[in-house]
Amino acid sequence: MLTSLTKPAARRRPLVLALRATVAALLVAGLFLVGLNAEPVFSLLTLGWQKLFLALGLAERAAALQQGVSGLVTTRSLPAVASYALLYTGACLVLLTAVLFDAARMRVVLALYAAVFGACAVLLLGGKLLGDASWAYQLGRRLIDFIVSPLPVIIFIPLLRWYVPLAPPRPS
Repeated sequence: MLTSLTKPAARRRPLVLALRATVAALLVAGLFLVGLNAEPVFSLLTLGWQKLFLALGLAERAAALQQGVSGLVTTRSLPAVASYALLYTGACLVLLTAVLFDAARMRVVLALYAAVFGACAVLLLGGKLLGDASWAYQLGRRLIDFIVSPLPVIIFIPLLRWYVPLAPPRPS
């Protein structure tokens, strides 16, 4: 009786693994293509945000906000950069979820991503409060470039698979 209850779960396991592998492969290909075509993606995002702000009557406010951003941080549209970063990071997190198989590992990933994003925010805000401190802007920009790249994924997958063991299965 017990074996008949465990057989469906055993049959689902290869299906789950195949689904995770498919999602991971599609995300790797998508991230690679977006990375190669970043300029058209930024142009599309910038155009989309401009149209949205224009439709909402916020075009002047958005332009004023953009004027307050240092060229050391970005020369692109701030909403476009923020949305690109969030979408790219979200795709990386989904990819890591598909590959790492474990909630404990994902908690480590989320904590590390949050720490890097927090450090970026502190550096950028600190640079602004220190009267446009170029060193803070440059370091914040380097961290942003790091986190919005495939490097964290390339680093986290082997590191977490080797050094953070899978959580023991929950008793049913």
